[in-house]
Amino acid sequence: MRDQQRIVGTWVAAVVATLGVTAHPARLVAQDSQPPAEVRAVIEGTWELIEWHVDGRVLRPPEMDGRWMVYDGLVMATRHREGPDGFESTAGYGPYHWGPSTWTYGYDRSEDRRGPSPADAPLRVTEIPMRTFEITREGDHLILEDADQVLRWDYDIPERTFLLMGRNRQIIRKYRKVD
Repeated sequence: MRDQQRIVGTWVAAVVATLGVTAHPARLVAQDSQPPAEVRAVIEGTWELIEWHVDGRVLRPPEMDGRWMVYDGLVMATRHREGPDGFESTAGYGPYHWGPSTWTYGYDRSEDRRGPSPADAPLRVTEIPMRTFEITREGDHLILEDADQVLRWDYDIPERTFLLMGRNRQIIRKYRKVD
């Protein structure tokens, strides 16, 4: 009996090791505490801001500029826009970590200035708490969405772009991967 249990246990371990990563239709699940390497490869890197949707307008360079960087457990964001509808500038950084089918990040420090002009934009320094996003796959798109469905990241894998969306999937910003 003991030999049969050992053989069955060995067989189960071999099957699990062979399969490695399993994909559920709605979720991506890895064997360890991180999602599959191909998921991390989509999200990690440097992203260039190519559209900023604000007050019913779509701003593009040179009216706005920004980067979103995700490397080695640290996120960094810079965004800057200046136009007839006002001034906004942000610089923030903080940690991120992976779960088997989640990504969590927050800002240890975010420096934001908003106002009608640079001279009339007071500095606000904040800490933004960690938020967890569930990772799913929809065809060629990798989706990260928080539990409250307030923020959604829609990565178009072949296009190397992503949309950051708010409530009702309203587009906030669009980025293109540059590395």
